[in-house]
Amino acid sequence: MPAVISCVMPVYNAEKYLSAAVESILSQNYPYFELILVDDGSTDSSPALCGEFSHKDDRVKLLSRPNGGAAAARNAGLAAATGRYLTFVDADDILKPGAFAVIARAAASSPDLISYGFEWREEEKTTPAVYPAFQCGLDGFWEHFVGYYQANQFFSLCNKAYKLDTVRQAGLSFNTALRTGEDIAFNFAFWPHIGRMVHLGESFYEYWVHPSTLTHAATLDNLVTSQRVLDQMEAFVTAAGHPELAAPLIESQRPHDALSFYTLLLDRTKSYPLAKRQAALAALFESDVWYPALLKGLESIPGLYGKYLRLAAAKALPSPACPCGCGAQNNPFQEAHLCPPSASSPASTTRRTICPSP
Repeated sequence: MPAVISCVMPVYNAEKYLSAAVESILSQNYPYFELILVDDGSTDSSPALCGEFSHKDDRVKLLSRPNGGAAAARNAGLAAATGRYLTFVDADDILKPGAFAVIARAAASSPDLISYGFEWREEEKTTPAVYPAFQCGLDGFWEHFVGYYQANQFFSLCNKAYKLDTVRQAGLSFNTALRTGEDIAFNFAFWPHIGRMVHLGESFYEYWVHPSTLTHAATLDNLVTSQRVLDQMEAFVTAAGHPELAAPLIESQRPHDALSFYTLLLDRTKSYPLAKRQAALAALFESDVWYPALLKGLESIPGLYGKYLRLAAAKALPSPACPCGCGAQNNPFQEAHLCPPSASSPASTTRRTICPSP
């Protein structure tokens, strides 16, 4: 029987995790699939591992190409796919047992899109991202959109099976000019072509958070990508006739993204030059849009660590004058000062401040 599911896996220097990712697919209890490994110019042992898998199992196809990035690798896999449905698995993640069988059952009614939940895995920590099951046409989708979007179901490629004919008839591909966010851009482009979709309320994908994971690298691209995604989302809902959905999503998403970006920049475990950290922090602090969003996001962090983060972020604020009128600047990062007697404060008062270690 020809492949029903084409699974595309871009591979770049993934030797530590590749075998587990591939085995999670080859061990599926549904046999009618093809796995397309796209080696994107790896310089480690990934090409050899890919070759071994392709020789052992005739369901595995190997494409080798010069390094061109994830978007170009996915485009190569898309062009080579022969199944009815197209899925994606990253080379450092895991497809859960039984996933293909469930997707195949959902594919029997021939929807343009099948989506499902996933979970983030970091060492022993598991964070689910799921949304209740539903089936609908595009018109019926909008009653689910806000919840689906906020449950992180919209963004990823890896929690979806796309009807390949729909993708090709729409002439869709991945934008190779984008370093990050090309997966989200693809989804925004695909969605208007949906006639009918099925969402499964269960998790079938494990997104593993590794130190090398691209989307967890603190770069200025994160902030640029976040703004681009919000702009795309606003244009998307407006074109669909639902502009009222944009504002509440932007209001909830921007503080989350700003906080994520900020904490990544402060994370000393990330391999990121100090000068670039400083430049990225400056861009964040100087933004009339993103800096207020950061302060709002910081309100959600409890305890001493939250206080430390808020104090650190307050360095970007102009120092307000001491309320007693003495003329000193009330900056939490300055030395405590002694206010002189005044009409509003007859007795001298020492203003004590807390300054975290640099």
